[in-house]
Amino acid sequence: MAAKATTWFRKYKLLHVLMWTIVMAFSFLAYYNPATSIFSQVANVVVVSAFQTIPFYFSAYVLVPRLLYRRKFAAFIISFIVLVISMGLITLFFTRIVDHLTTHAQTIIPDWQTLGPSVDLFIWNSILAAFGASGLKILSDRFRIEKRLVEVEKEKIQTELSFLRSQINPHFLFNVMNTIYFQIEKTNADARISVEKFSEMLRYQLYECTTDKIQIQKELLYIQNYVAIQTLRMEKESDISLMIDDEMGEFLIAPLLILPIVENAFKHVSNFKEAHRNKIHLTVKNQDKKTFFVEAVNTYDQSDGQKHLLQTGGLGIQNLKRRLELLYPDRYELNINRNENTYQTVLKLQYDD
Repeated sequence: MAAKATTWFRKYKLLHVLMWTIVMAFSFLAYYNPATSIFSQVANVVVVSAFQTIPFYFSAYVLVPRLLYRRKFAAFIISFIVLVISMGLITLFFTRIVDHLTTHAQTIIPDWQTLGPSVDLFIWNSILAAFGASGLKILSDRFRIEKRLVEVEKEKIQTELSFLRSQINPHFLFNVMNTIYFQIEKTNADARISVEKFSEMLRYQLYECTTDKIQIQKELLYIQNYVAIQTLRMEKESDISLMIDDEMGEFLIAPLLILPIVENAFKHVSNFKEAHRNKIHLTVKNQDKKTFFVEAVNTYDQSDGQKHLLQTGGLGIQNLKRRLELLYPDRYELNINRNENTYQTVLKLQYDD
């Protein structure tokens, strides 16, 4: 969340500067007093505006996302009150210092008759800054969420249309595969296993992946079948492993989310003549019962001219990034690392409870 906020601020920093310039200009015009020096008034406006930025950004990027969005209403209200009162008093203190330095006032802290209205004014300024920022943050986040939902819905419709266009009669297809299975000689166990596992994978894609979320165990079974089929086409001496956490637990995940990572490892694995040098190590586990972890490490041959693909992960990884951003915004990390002859893809995902 903090990284998103930083990116957003950098993108619109000129707009922020313009906004605070306008605020200072209006403040100067609203409280202009001909009896007081221009320098003193400008200095006060700068100090007041500077301290208004604290409740503004603290509310927008800390209180709202970390307390209000997490339904910690009591903590939000208390923090809001403490913030505006403390910033009001701090602003008052520094404006008195400015007055003392610019007008040579005898004392920094005047009597209560002068101090009271100033306290109210600066607290109200802090309230307006914090309340306004909170409102803008909520509205902008709501707009962003609605926009993302529209994009997700469009992507879902497009996926369904693509699926319908490419769909072959499932019963016919399964019957053909069943026929092929029994036509294969019993001695050719690998071929029979391939057909059987491919049939299971196809059934998963046709009948299980029509929902938004799928049980993790079903997704992992699909990956196991995929790895088993792909392993058969590799040299027997190749170092292929798939390690799945025994305590994975039960949770839901978007279907076919792991496949691009595993598929990418097999697609770009090295093809050394010494088969034992060709390695693919896959790890899937549940970290702290709240973070889904997937790691794919494979060797690659630098002489194959795949550096541009290895840097981006290819089309499959790019599509995965898009899906993650739409389905799990601010809840995932996808890192791609390349070291000498080793290529690593790591996904960390905070899944739904």
